[in-house]
Amino acid sequence: MPASRLAWIAGALNTAAQPSRLAVGFVVALLLWAPGLAWDAAVGPVIDPPGLLAEPWDDLEQADAERTMRRLAAQLVPDVNYEGARVPASELAATLAARAAEAGDDPQSERLLAASRRVRALAPLGSFQALSVAQSDAWSAVIDGTLALDARPAFAGLRAAAIDVPAACARRDPVFAAAFGAWALLVLAVGAGAFARMECVQAADRGLLDARGALRFAAQRWTSLVMSWVGPVAIAGLVGLLCVAFGLLFRTTAGGWAGAVLYAIPLALGAIGGLALVLAALGAPTAPAAVAADGLDALEASQRGGIYFLARPVWWIVVMLTSLAVVAAGLVVLRILGWALTAYPAFMVGIGSAGAAPDHALEVSPARWWLPVGGPSALVWGWVTLFGIAVTGTAISLVSGVATRAYLLLREACDGQPTGAIWPYEVPADVTDRLPPASANG
Repeated sequence: MPASRLAWIAGALNTAAQPSRLAVGFVVALLLWAPGLAWDAAVGPVIDPPGLLAEPWDDLEQADAERTMRRLAAQLVPDVNYEGARVPASELAATLAARAAEAGDDPQSERLLAASRRVRALAPLGSFQALSVAQSDAWSAVIDGTLALDARPAFAGLRAAAIDVPAACARRDPVFAAAFGAWALLVLAVGAGAFARMECVQAADRGLLDARGALRFAAQRWTSLVMSWVGPVAIAGLVGLLCVAFGLLFRTTAGGWAGAVLYAIPLALGAIGGLALVLAALGAPTAPAAVAADGLDALEASQRGGIYFLARPVWWIVVMLTSLAVVAAGLVVLRILGWALTAYPAFMVGIGSAGAAPDHALEVSPARWWLPVGGPSALVWGWVTLFGIAVTGTAISLVSGVATRAYLLLREACDGQPTGAIWPYEVPADVTDRLPPASANG
């Protein structure tokens, strides 16, 4: 297949930032951010400052951080008394930053700002905040690896984003991981379905699907979209439980002999479960596109990626590596734009305000964000957060669009269907996807 077909995947860079895609992306990202922020506000910080992937602090480290904050509070804001068992780090940091702004050109201002940054580094994180920090660091590794033309940090970042960070979140805060994970799965599945439908309709030269039509399409098929990801994993989990039950036989001597004689049973069951996990891994990237482009149900959509891998393994690998390269390039562009659109105005505002602006809320560092206690910082934080939500939605749009084009190319190579053939085939795609009624003479 000519290289021009691979280059066609890069067309998703142009479509990802279309106004209708940005609208859908903002809605999807907002549905992820808003519950996460609400959870942190309701539950409070529960993750130690090093983050999800680091070892939790022991008692000595906790006590050392507490002594540091009490010392800074006594030295720099002696009029503020913290009588509780623990100094509220976020409040102390905000107080120090406010005093630094009030000090203006006083040399003490720099000392107060340094102390504020030190205290913020000791502040515990909310579960959603810690999750977003870790995911941001992981994707930053992908971007840095791309810029350095080094595949090792890029793949390490992908592994962290897909495996290490979710596993750490489940270990450190299982209640949040279960609740937010289920919600995120639903939102991302429906969002990916909406983006996939918009991408395949445009790739088929059938016009542009508006945001409302795309979301309605995905909402009508949310069960297929969700189960295309969950179904194979659920099958593997059920088979795993059966193997666990079989393993109980080995807790007794007689049962161990029976289990050894019948060990072919868990081998067969385990093969089914392992195959389901492999199909889930191979089919997850393209499953939403299979639902959007071909109207497949859950299990068919989840298997399609694995079927294409078995049919054309080399081509599957080439297409997926190309897709990863396009996604990484798009993330690099997003990072540059994010810096230009936020860091530059923050720097200029800081000059004009002579240090009185809440610079800590204007900093563009996706690995460090927090909710200020109040005042101008909270409002500035709100504006910057809205921009961060928009960038997050654009990134989801990019990934979904690239995966959709990859699916269309794999389908063309394996099934012989042109990339412009999308479901329903009989009529141009519209927001309802309903066929016209049959004529009386037909």
